[in-house]
Amino acid sequence: MIPKQPLVFISLVFLVMACKTTTKPKPSLQTSLVKTELGQHIDSVLTPYVNHLRHLTDNQAGLAIGITKGDTIIYAKTFGYANIETEELADFNTVFHIASVSKPFTAAAIVKLVQDGKLKLSDPLVKYIPEFKMKGASYQDITIQHVLTHTSGIPRHLSTGDWLAPKTGLKALEENLDNAANFELDFQPGSQFSYSNSAFDILGIVITRASGLYFPDYVKSHILKPLEMNNSHYFKSLDSLPEFWAKPYSYGLTTQEWTPYPYTEKYFPSSGLQSTLLDMCRWGMLHTGNGRLKDAQIFDKQHYEMLISPYQATPWGDNIGLSWFLQSYLEKPIIMHTGNDTGFEAMFYIFPKENMSIVVMANRDFSRTGRIVNAAAEALFYNELKTYQVSARYKFSEAYKGNGLDRAIKLWSSMKSDTTDNYFVEDDDILTIGAVLENGKHWEDTKNILKHYTSQYSKSTYAWRLLGNAYLNLNDTLKAKACYEKTLEISPNYEKGKAALLAIQKN
Repeated sequence: MIPKQPLVFISLVFLVMACKTTTKPKPSLQTSLVKTELGQHIDSVLTPYVNHLRHLTDNQAGLAIGITKGDTIIYAKTFGYANIETEELADFNTVFHIASVSKPFTAAAIVKLVQDGKLKLSDPLVKYIPEFKMKGASYQDITIQHVLTHTSGIPRHLSTGDWLAPKTGLKALEENLDNAANFELDFQPGSQFSYSNSAFDILGIVITRASGLYFPDYVKSHILKPLEMNNSHYFKSLDSLPEFWAKPYSYGLTTQEWTPYPYTEKYFPSSGLQSTLLDMCRWGMLHTGNGRLKDAQIFDKQHYEMLISPYQATPWGDNIGLSWFLQSYLEKPIIMHTGNDTGFEAMFYIFPKENMSIVVMANRDFSRTGRIVNAAAEALFYNELKTYQVSARYKFSEAYKGNGLDRAIKLWSSMKSDTTDNYFVEDDDILTIGAVLENGKHWEDTKNILKHYTSQYSKSTYAWRLLGNAYLNLNDTLKAKACYEKTLEISPNYEKGKAALLAIQKN
């Protein structure tokens, strides 16, 4: 006879078994994939190049590079940390915020709806959003194509501060309409090119209404899921960072966390997608496959061509398709887009004639993703990788940390006059250092840096306001007040200066 076990013991056994069967296994950490002789060549020249550039720019944060040819990933590699504080390495599971590289996904959703007969590029926005209004009457002429080609005339930013107070829920996108009502167009629709994030965000409402699905749900079900981009997301909780998501960093005197994380549902269409390296490689292979990736046919040939055909000249002499910029590099046509929200950078190149794509993502500002994507292209076509210059801010920071502000200023001056080294000197980089330090609440260093900057450039309301914030948090209210008053001397209608003074008066 089997002896009876205590009920508590049996319950514990079942509990342990349940935990074993329901615990989600941790994905294996993979940071490198190299295939084909071409991939090996790229690895031999690009990887040491990137490592050296990261060393010169004092960069410990994450970086991901993926290169595809046809339907094969020939080079994929990650560097640095997704989370520096916990020493969590960036790997193939790391989710990066891709900022404006989100826009081509929004364009793809529109063209998918065109292909399905649910809308036309020539449709005016008011057909789907009759309550859409702006000052004047020309807004009624804005078409979907105008928005996708940045020729709508809608100002670039209709609202600010949304990262600080993120909006969520089905009504978040519609708040963009309330903001638009307070503005008039910058120009007659279709007459000029002017990049507009706010116009793209309004497209999210068009997609929602034309499809019957909330914008991010439509993109997921009709684009991401068929492509098996299963680790790409729009949503996150407001009070925590999901597992495997990269933290945002910037660079003051060191690489430091940037707050807040750039998230609000209000900006999903213009900059809200988060993705992994391998998922973005699949996105690249969709484009080198002209709208098809293996068994996943997202677009027929006609509608894929609609995405990448030239519609409008840009001020820099190239053209724009539907969100994609049509340029060239190494005398080869490229389809490209960049992305940059504070704390993150992303770059995407497609070489349509060669059926190749390159993606670069980073979770730190000043990661030189533009130089890296070009270096990847140079390696891809067996060109010599071009040399690069590095901002003198890194040598300034090194001198400041080791020997103080006076020594750093002397070094900065000497580097400004020296044209023989590979460092470039731009005085606004000193302001940027101060701004990043202010974000990280490094008040003493912020005061030192911005006090020096304002002694050289006394007309910057931004610098004076941040210097005032440093004094305020160092409990020197009189100097803080003087700084805020200085902003209003420079610009009497400077709202942030007024608000800062009012807050002092209330306290």
